[in-house]
Amino acid sequence: MTTIHQRAKPLAPDDRRRAIVEAVIPLILEKGSTLTSREMAEAAGVAEGTIFSVFPDKPAVIIEAVKVTMDPTPFRAAIADVSANAPLEDQLESVAVILLERSERIGTLVGVLRTIQRTGPRKPEEAHRFVMESNAAILTALTELLDRHRERLRVEPGRAAVAFLGFVFANAHPLMAADAKPGASEIVDMLLHGIAGPDWKATTWC
Repeated sequence: MTTIHQRAKPLAPDDRRRAIVEAVIPLILEKGSTLTSREMAEAAGVAEGTIFSVFPDKPAVIIEAVKVTMDPTPFRAAIADVSANAPLEDQLESVAVILLERSERIGTLVGVLRTIQRTGPRKPEEAHRFVMESNAAILTALTELLDRHRERLRVEPGRAAVAFLGFVFANAHPLMAADAKPGASEIVDMLLHGIAGPDWKATTWC
């Protein structure tokens, strides 16, 4: 009996782009600007020419990697998995861990991009819009989580979400020394309990 092997259906261009990028992101984070197109192709399981049939050059791959990493969809899925029955402190710490890891990946990828990108056509307005939309989606998801605990908050959940993200984004600043960055639990503790000691009393300045 003759066995007929059917070839797998070719991926659509957008799906192929996504598959390649998701396969090479770990290598970009590991190797940075030294990553070669051959290594990218091997990680993605495609021919080297296939890489450049969907991307014009290596910076374009990195740019797409940044966009994929900034996609808020995985974050929304992760935050949905945080137990709604857990204490507020535990929920926020879980979210802080997710956001800190995400920020670190994005920071690394942007740093790699800056080392290899040359002058040429760019789309700063499109990039700015993408970042704003991504951050807005994250802020909305975080606000919804905090709204579950509205009775414990002395500010609106949306304002609390902004403050929380401010702590996380400041922690991801590239000029902050690694040993000076607070961890997830410390961020949550400062957010919920402030930085003043129990004996501190507000002073009215005239």
